[in-house]
Amino acid sequence: MVSQIYLVLISLAAILLVHRSLRYFSNRSNHLPLPPGPPGLPLIGNLHQAPKSRVWAQWHAWAKEYGPVVYLNMLGQPLVILNSAKAAQDLLARRGAIYSDRPRLVLAGELALKGLHLLLMPYDAQYKASSYRPLLHLESRQLLSNILKESKKSPQGQGQGQGQGQEQQARSQQQQQQQQQGVNHHHQLERATASTTYALIYGYRLLTGHEPEHARAHEIQKQFAAMMVGPNLVDLVPCLQGLPFPWPWKARAERHFREQRDLHLANLHRALDNSGWNFAKEMAASAERGQMGEEEFAFDLGILADAALETTVISASWFVVAWLAHGGGTGTGTTGTTGFVAKAQRCLDDVVGRDRLPDFDDRPRLPYIDAIVEEVLRWRPIGTTGVPHLTKVEDRYEGRRIPAGSIVFANQWAIARDVEVFGEDVDDFVPERWLVDGAGAAAGDGTGGGGGGENGGDDVTTDGGDKEEKSSNSEDCGAGSGLRDLPSIGFGFGRRACTGRYVARSVLWIQIAMLLWAFDLEGAVSRETGEKVEVDPMAMTDSLVIRPVPFDVLFKARGPWVEEVIQKQCDTLDVDLVDLLDKIGDYRASRP
Repeated sequence: MVSQIYLVLISLAAILLVHRSLRYFSNRSNHLPLPPGPPGLPLIGNLHQAPKSRVWAQWHAWAKEYGPVVYLNMLGQPLVILNSAKAAQDLLARRGAIYSDRPRLVLAGELALKGLHLLLMPYDAQYKASSYRPLLHLESRQLLSNILKESKKSPQGQGQGQGQGQEQQARSQQQQQQQQQGVNHHHQLERATASTTYALIYGYRLLTGHEPEHARAHEIQKQFAAMMVGPNLVDLVPCLQGLPFPWPWKARAERHFREQRDLHLANLHRALDNSGWNFAKEMAASAERGQMGEEEFAFDLGILADAALETTVISASWFVVAWLAHGGGTGTGTTGTTGFVAKAQRCLDDVVGRDRLPDFDDRPRLPYIDAIVEEVLRWRPIGTTGVPHLTKVEDRYEGRRIPAGSIVFANQWAIARDVEVFGEDVDDFVPERWLVDGAGAAAGDGTGGGGGGENGGDDVTTDGGDKEEKSSNSEDCGAGSGLRDLPSIGFGFGRRACTGRYVARSVLWIQIAMLLWAFDLEGAVSRETGEKVEVDPMAMTDSLVIRPVPFDVLFKARGPWVEEVIQKQCDTLDVDLVDLLDKIGDYRASRP
């Protein structure tokens, strides 16, 4: 009897030991250390160390001290910062099932948007992105026409034939000063991009950029960006949302929701009533539409429009900054750090010539323009901190534990400045780093990169079948090669990557190619001081996305051929938009 009891006890002890061993090994990640990070304080963690401005810069500084994965504790909320392309690809892309959730944003998500979020529709998959090219080319031509007209704009009162002597001389001096004050290039870029976006989604163009719909959308974007920049108290303490207290942020969020809803519904109704194809009509007839209410459908379309406008316009504006700060003067000399403008203009002259505008058919022979696009996106990633992800379950990475419920950011600013991938000159604007065998190519193997095919869109690499002998100038421009497999910056990682990346790159490519073909740029004269404006490449806003501070630019036609071609080809105000959109719709319908 005693032996039987002893045997039972031994068996129970063995079962208990096995059970505890299984629990230990199944939860062994609990015994792993957290990723390194700055030491915090009891209860509040690192909350007192949260930077009030330029968050991405502080995160980058911590990355240099603690490594590519940094852990922060924000009042008990785990925060994980990924500062290398390898870490971002390993976690956000390869482990997307764990990291594809979004954190709970009470103010911006639940109160301001009522949970109406973007349905990630593959509306611009790579194989269909080319269908939009006729419209992109149209609006880029109008961009050149508008810039040329504004740069030649006469001062008020000129041409009235009044006044002689000193009065006429004073008026002439005033005219020269006004002509030196330059063009509001940001407005012109914004109009062109917004008009492209609104035509595709809603079926109407923005001809001036001052339309009420566009002004309202711009103001709503600013309001929403302000709510996204935290920390917001209700996001840290969500239970405050349910308290019967007239919180000021609650009224602000409710007002913002009404304004967004009214704008998006008005645009949706207008789109459905417009003649011709548009994306709203296409989606209204899709199976996905049947799963959404009208408000959610309207919000999805509105968020598509907002996202396209923000990313492309700001990147194009940063290109202008790079032109003035790193381009090598006006494009006719070789001063400056890289002189990429003169090189790009030689490429365009060689491939396109001077009797027509660049078009997408030229793209395979102009990989240097693609390299400029990628360098703009790397040099100034507009969404510096990336979009937050949320871990569904606990994870392990390189011997460290990432707790469940962690908010995870891919710090685009740090990723774009990884010297092991992009070389030591990461703060300079060097398009050559993107070219295969290009001069100044950076070190590193591009681990975790988006791939040359994605970086350049759907037809980056050149046609290897061209039997003609290339000139030395063509070889200097990357003809016969493609883009290096470096990390793709600016469009996110994994399942949450921006669905608009192919169209955005195409917009940037055609705008940059046309501007370089047509103009030389100089800093304008300040209206306040009368002095030439020196562009500071680090002068930027501090918000959800970084924008260059406003400044005007002098656009000077590169030669008489520019005005002649623009006058013949670039006034598009009378183009039949319905016919153009129907052709886009027919093309999309013909593709599976």
